[in-house]
Amino acid sequence: MKHLSFLGRNLMSMWSTDTTVQDSLFSVLSGQQTQMTALAQNALARGADLYSKGNYDGAVRQFKQSIGLDPSSSNAAQAYDLLATTYIRQGKTEDAIKAYKASIAMAPSDDNAHLKLGNIYFSQKNYVGAEKEYKSAISANPTSSTNVFSLGQVYLATGRYQQAETTFKRVIRIDPSQYGGYYALGQTYTKEGRQQDAITEFKKVINIKKDFNEVHVDLGSAYADLGQMDNAKAELSLLQNKSSSLYNLLSGYMAQTSKPKIIGAYNTSGFLDTLGPGTPVSVLSSSLAAPDGSELFSMKFVFNKSMDARTVQNPYNWSITKASYGAVGGTYNWGMPTPPTDLSLLPIPTSVVYEADKLTATVSFVIQQNVSADGTLDLQHIQFSFRGKDAYGNAMDKTADQYSGISKIV
Repeated sequence: MKHLSFLGRNLMSMWSTDTTVQDSLFSVLSGQQTQMTALAQNALARGADLYSKGNYDGAVRQFKQSIGLDPSSSNAAQAYDLLATTYIRQGKTEDAIKAYKASIAMAPSDDNAHLKLGNIYFSQKNYVGAEKEYKSAISANPTSSTNVFSLGQVYLATGRYQQAETTFKRVIRIDPSQYGGYYALGQTYTKEGRQQDAITEFKKVINIKKDFNEVHVDLGSAYADLGQMDNAKAELSLLQNKSSSLYNLLSGYMAQTSKPKIIGAYNTSGFLDTLGPGTPVSVLSSSLAAPDGSELFSMKFVFNKSMDARTVQNPYNWSITKASYGAVGGTYNWGMPTPPTDLSLLPIPTSVVYEADKLTATVSFVIQQNVSADGTLDLQHIQFSFRGKDAYGNAMDKTADQYSGISKIV
């Protein structure tokens, strides 16, 4: 203190002894702060007005002015929030990130800034950054279901399903009246392959929010995954008059998930599969009227959906056999002993050609006459079977993967 000037010592003396001077100076400073706060509020209001009118550049200037006039008040936190929102509307994501970081530096315990910064990171698939901000938001406000829900979405997006499940259950405990926690938990169960548990959660969503149409897509998809197509169709019908986009989404998923079927079969080569036991094969072709003669025949099979051409055209995925006991349409030769003239068949076709635009496979096979030229077959009970996959990798529906002339599609 000995280095203070004479004027400085006098001022110190006056300040320490004259309360009137102290009060006067405080009043001046307080008045100045009040004035700055008022100016900051006015700039904030002008910025909000300009934003609502689509003048984003003008809004940015006003929000920055508000922050500059009163950088340490609640007005500044709101101005930073609106500034970042404006930047996002302008497509200036990095500037929005800087605005939220500045807001956090000013008020580290503001969970809203952490949450919204996390949302930007999440939209960029920067899940590490999003997780950090969401956890900070939870630390600042652990009772916010939105904060906890957002963290759960990071776990779900990154495949950490057990952590997602735990987090969404916490959301439900915080606010059991909101549908979001149940919906996200159902989506987590779906990812885990627990479709029945997912269905339970999706039904809770419907009970809480009946106009949330998106859940019918998830519910219908879960039914489709379980092969419960009638239930899936019921959900699809609910969407028919509510949302064409959601209807198409579920319909497409059901088409992908459903097992493929053979829905039709016919021949164009003279293979008369309507003829029964003891049919002389010589009636099929003049080539088969000669001893040891042979003839190439083909059958066309129509599928109900796009197929995996590779599996369809693999002859070893097809079999040509005589219908056995228990087959729909009856046993070969109606279960009676076959005559000595009955011919054998090659179990594997010679070739298969798939026409994707027609969803049709042409299966070619050979019938070989015996040396006596009196060979017979029960053409009605020649059974064609297929065990390939559709374009989505689904195996055949076991109720529609075989065909014989007497049983048709079985």
